[in-house]
Amino acid sequence: MKKTIRKYILPSLLTVGLATGVNAETWKFASEEDKNDVQDIFAQAFAETIKEESGGDIKVRIYYYGQLGTENDIVELTSKGTVQFVSVGTGHLGSYVPEVQALSVPYVLGTDVEVVRNVLTSSPTIYQDLSAKFEKVNLKLLTMISEGEMVWGANQAIRSPADFEGQKIRTFTSTIPVETYKAFGATPTPLSWGEVYGALQLKTVDGMVNPIYFVYNAKWHEVQDYLMFPGQQPYVGTVSTNNEWFNNLSAGKQQMVLKATEVAEQAAHEYQLKINNENMDKIIAERPDLQVVVLTEEERAVFQELSTTLHETFYGVVENAYDDADKASARENAQKILQNLIQEVQAAS
Repeated sequence: MKKTIRKYILPSLLTVGLATGVNAETWKFASEEDKNDVQDIFAQAFAETIKEESGGDIKVRIYYYGQLGTENDIVELTSKGTVQFVSVGTGHLGSYVPEVQALSVPYVLGTDVEVVRNVLTSSPTIYQDLSAKFEKVNLKLLTMISEGEMVWGANQAIRSPADFEGQKIRTFTSTIPVETYKAFGATPTPLSWGEVYGALQLKTVDGMVNPIYFVYNAKWHEVQDYLMFPGQQPYVGTVSTNNEWFNNLSAGKQQMVLKATEVAEQAAHEYQLKINNENMDKIIAERPDLQVVVLTEEERAVFQELSTTLHETFYGVVENAYDDADKASARENAQKILQNLIQEVQAAS
């Protein structure tokens, strides 16, 4: 048995506020992101397709960052069935599906756009092995999406682990990102994204890691002098539904959800390519003095080698999420998932 996941106390007022209207069927979709971010484009396309396929009988209501609580809160709401759909990055699912953090290990997926998309939408490891783990916590994985290459921001050029020394880098609040930047030589500083601009401005942190589109939308380019492209990994978003709720839908409605997922994935993919390029141009136009650094193959190889130490970190994270009787099998399964994922990426390359 997996260790008990911490529960969140949800005010009764929230539940009342989410009650479905009596005159129309409403499905609720909670996102960790804001309007015009990649996950929003997914949610909008999903909602529009459901509306069309249902002849207007079903409405999808979208909730944005902070409206229903934290990233962990909206996963909890979906697992409990208060919300039907949720989109969050893989890092925010670690307390539910620790194995999903295989996708957070750097230099596993790489940054080849077509390879990444192929793996994220059709990987047997993801949609058989990982999907089964989602179902154990009453979530059904619908799809995964790339939101673009993760870039490093800093106030100096970073081309080697030595350049990271003494640099406080804002990371996500999960184990793999924190341990990644420790391995790279930095001082990882987990912060929620709403705190990052002020921290960069006041220099309580020196840098951050995010896709270009988000760097621009959050205006972080205003408080960074360098952007580095390390070829490390994309930001991976996940879209899930409540498993029990989905299984109780009619076959027609299930097909509606699956079709909407396919349409929305295509829309999000096209949008992230467009918005990352456009926002990079905007950053350069607004900050002509900002330096863009693309790591060479030799420079990337150093970080890629350091990243192999994080495989053991990942195995340990998964193992420690289970009770003693299940630790050995959990570790073995984590090894299988990561190694199979690596092989799938290589086969798709």
